[in-house]
Amino acid sequence: MTGFLRWIGGVVVGLALLAGVFWVLRSAWRQSEDRPSLAIRWALTLANLAFLVFVLGPMVAGDGGGSLVGAMATALFAGSLIGLSGLIMAVLWSPSICDAVGKRIARLFDGGDTPPDPEPLLSVAEARRKQGRYAEAEAEVRRQLERFPGSFRAQMLLAEIQVADRRDLAAATTTITELVNEPGHAPKNIAFALTWLAEWHLKLTADRDGARAILEQILVRLPDSPEAHLARQRIAHLTPAQMLAEARARPRIEVPKSEERLGLLGETPKVQRRDSDPQELAARLVAQLDAFPEDNRTREELAVLYAEGFQRPDLAVEQLEQLVAQPLAPATDVVRWLNLEADILLGSAAGLEPARQALQRIVDRDPAAPAAENARRRLVYIQRQAQGKKQSQVLRLGSYEQRLGLKGSPNAPEAGGQSACPPHWPG
Repeated sequence: MTGFLRWIGGVVVGLALLAGVFWVLRSAWRQSEDRPSLAIRWALTLANLAFLVFVLGPMVAGDGGGSLVGAMATALFAGSLIGLSGLIMAVLWSPSICDAVGKRIARLFDGGDTPPDPEPLLSVAEARRKQGRYAEAEAEVRRQLERFPGSFRAQMLLAEIQVADRRDLAAATTTITELVNEPGHAPKNIAFALTWLAEWHLKLTADRDGARAILEQILVRLPDSPEAHLARQRIAHLTPAQMLAEARARPRIEVPKSEERLGLLGETPKVQRRDSDPQELAARLVAQLDAFPEDNRTREELAVLYAEGFQRPDLAVEQLEQLVAQPLAPATDVVRWLNLEADILLGSAAGLEPARQALQRIVDRDPAAPAAENARRRLVYIQRQAQGKKQSQVLRLGSYEQRLGLKGSPNAPEAGGQSACPPHWPG
């Protein structure tokens, strides 16, 4: 019984070894780029192993004729044959072994031999488009979409051909609508497609309301996302309807007649810059913020106006803090606002410490970021920067100036208050 069990165990082990060898050979055959050469090396290896087992094995097992000299001669001859066999094996397989080890090391850097994911070939369609053969380009993109349904690149190229080359906004709208309704697209791709569709509506039909409705789809589809934050910024700065109408009508611009011989007039006439009155500019900025409280660009302009036009760094810092407090604000914008806050504080009577705290907040946000390294450099030389800043004279404002263009704003303080600021962020 014991012998039978041993025989069964030997058979199982042998089958396992044969299965392992078969799996290794099968994998090597599939991955080989030169299968005829691989087959020849296998045949030579098999012949070499057969020689060792069936020829050299019995020779070594013999007693060499019963004498010591015969045994030594047999051992020397067998050792020479074993060395020759090993040399043959090294010549056959050392290139493959070195190549396999090199590939494993290279895989750490280039990703290995895994083929990239298949993607649609759009070069033919782009070539047809450059040749002005737009119908053929569109047909080629559709053929690629049959092979790769849901390809974002192919769908966007199709929409671009429809709207830019064939001037078919309705077809492009249908393509983008189908794209954003398909599952599996990344949020940034959905926002990208809808943003471009809104721009096409503005450019081709001057439909400002339609463009805004398309951008508002981003707010509905992707609420509380960075894409929605950017969509709000774009909505706040849509091209005015009057400008869109003028762009389509292209009215004739009357150039006023300028004064001749200016060099002989004595005093050079002063040119009044648009929005040169700080109060008028503040009123315009606040009106924009009343309509779009999340307009970052306008709020930043208002902060700079408070600091430079009204000498009110406290109000400027208040506006910048509202910008920094946004949860979805891009990191690059937050860094810029904190640097601007430090610059404003350095030139004010608030002192050096608040400016240092603003820069330290950049470091604390992401100590490993390049912006943090720049902030550390500024912290080293901040004392010198503060000395180089000229202390601005504090401008004492009357009751009207304290409103800074906020008269009539629902969030403006009563006359005679200590400060005024545009509407705060909701909630």
